[in-house]
Amino acid sequence: MVDSAPVRRIPISGWPRALALAAALLASCAAEPAPGPVAAEGPGVVLISLDGTRPEDVIGAGLPAFDEIARLGARAERLVPVFPTNTFPNHVTLVTGVRPALHGIVNNAFADPERGLFRYGGDPGWIEVEPLWSWVGRHGVVSASYHWVGSEGAWTSGRGPRHWKRFDGGTPEAEKVEQILAWLDEPDPAARPRLVTAWFHGADHEAHEHGPGSAEARRALREQDAAVGELLRGLRARDALGRFTLVLVSDHGMAPVRRWIDLQQRLDEAGVRARVLGGGGFASLALDAGALAGALRVAREQGLEAWPREEAPAELGLDHPRFGDAVVLAPPGTAIGRHGGAGGHGYRPERPEMSAFLLAVGRGAEPGEELGRLRALDVAPTLLALLGVPRPEWMEGRPVAALVPDEALP
Repeated sequence: MVDSAPVRRIPISGWPRALALAAALLASCAAEPAPGPVAAEGPGVVLISLDGTRPEDVIGAGLPAFDEIARLGARAERLVPVFPTNTFPNHVTLVTGVRPALHGIVNNAFADPERGLFRYGGDPGWIEVEPLWSWVGRHGVVSASYHWVGSEGAWTSGRGPRHWKRFDGGTPEAEKVEQILAWLDEPDPAARPRLVTAWFHGADHEAHEHGPGSAEARRALREQDAAVGELLRGLRARDALGRFTLVLVSDHGMAPVRRWIDLQQRLDEAGVRARVLGGGGFASLALDAGALAGALRVAREQGLEAWPREEAPAELGLDHPRFGDAVVLAPPGTAIGRHGGAGGHGYRPERPEMSAFLLAVGRGAEPGEELGRLRALDVAPTLLALLGVPRPEWMEGRPVAALVPDEALP
């Protein structure tokens, strides 16, 4: 079952585009009967993302909680991220089921022709396709979010998570687990969430600094494994795993980096008036008039692939003006930026190093189920199927049938 009123990104920029999309959503609501409320005691999902974490970092890595979940639940061979394989685009794909060219969060840093520079993911108004918190709210499902991109308040529909926390990178995962369990214990059923999303640090920071698979990255994951174990124990203590599905994912993997190219410095030295937005394996260029040829020449001299945005390979999916005037890709082992760490991401999603992971336990996740290769695009529609909420027609992903009980499949 899908909603019969498709909503697509409207090809204008900035707030006018967001307002137009909101108007389209309101029109679709007016054209159809409002969906009935879903019982507060219906099925639920807790979605946890571990930033920058590869499958091999948590599956078979000697982490007790992850090992238990892999044994008692289902796992993917790999979760294929969207391009660019960076944090903000993939986190928004995980809660919209569409590519960055549709949801509009095209990188960790980018510029909108009207709104200007984007650098932080807290403002829901930058997202151009309705995220899960808003969509499930339309269908009577209460949601909560702890540090997810675009979750800090209501989307343009006027709906967002009932409960949310402002981002603070210093918050330990144990504190997040304590709050998630407190949300599930809300005494008022009308305030009790059935969809919870939360961001964990994962291996990202330490793998950037010291390299993927480093001792520092493994130590960070051991600490988070303890928090995941506490969450699992808390769900069991509430007898919730028969009704809830705990889904653990990551946004992207990590590749070793041996060489960094400060492209901004190279452009400045060549007198090319351009601004580099993003880094690692992928960056956009915002160019002054007449700067295109020089910018492409400088980037290519550094061993980078570079195109005017409109001429970039179609499979990269860069059909949005927020991707800039030109785009630049680095080969594996090379990263764009002045940072001198040992790991990076942003490369093409088909590369094995960019693989994310997915584990699930609880309702719908059969013990030992091998799910094969999945797409980040398929996570949001799978969560909707688990919740019993119809999938909107604009979602590009499809539910993972092996994770959804037969009675919940559309």
